[in-house]
Amino acid sequence: MLVWWCNSICEHVADDALPGCDWRHCADCGINVPPRSHHCPLCRHCIAVRDHHCFFTASCVGRNNQRHFIAFCVNCAIGTAYAVHVAYLYITMFHSDGSYICFIFPIAIVRWIFGWQSGLSLLFVSFIYICALSCLGATAVVVWQVFLVIRGQTSHEFMTGRWWNTRSFSPKAVMRNVRCVFGPYWPVVFLCPWPVFPIQGDCGYMKSI
Repeated sequence: MLVWWCNSICEHVADDALPGCDWRHCADCGINVPPRSHHCPLCRHCIAVRDHHCFFTASCVGRNNQRHFIAFCVNCAIGTAYAVHVAYLYITMFHSDGSYICFIFPIAIVRWIFGWQSGLSLLFVSFIYICALSCLGATAVVVWQVFLVIRGQTSHEFMTGRWWNTRSFSPKAVMRNVRCVFGPYWPVVFLCPWPVFPIQGDCGYMKSI
């Protein structure tokens, strides 16, 4: 999508000219790319407003899918937290002798070896730990992404100390940054995670096109 879009724009300019002073030429792709775009060596093409490459979704997180990635992580955190709750209730009701010692994984393994705890109970204890770690990981990603959205930065820009917008954290500036990622109807993104709502363009970014 970005390659076609950039090529269609570059057809109207000279080969040695760029559409804007903040555009640059990507030697790997062989095209002129807009600001905040970066080349991904795994995807093998430039990504607009690239944040990072997600190995769980096997794709880059950028301008067109960052809001869906954040909604995905929020749903993962909620789903895994609920799974921990259900597994805990199941073990408490059907496989617990009234103590909480069976939820400590190393002790649960020893109890299973000596036949003091069923294999199914040990399986659900393992499931609880997996879901709990997944919930913590997804929550950490959500907190990190929300932190970046509020600042109006990507992970790459934060690591390199670059700012695209002004360093203002007034309510108006924060809401502008939120709308640039989630669109004008940003609360609905978490209830309806489908690409049916427009994204409010970054003002400086759109002026460069």
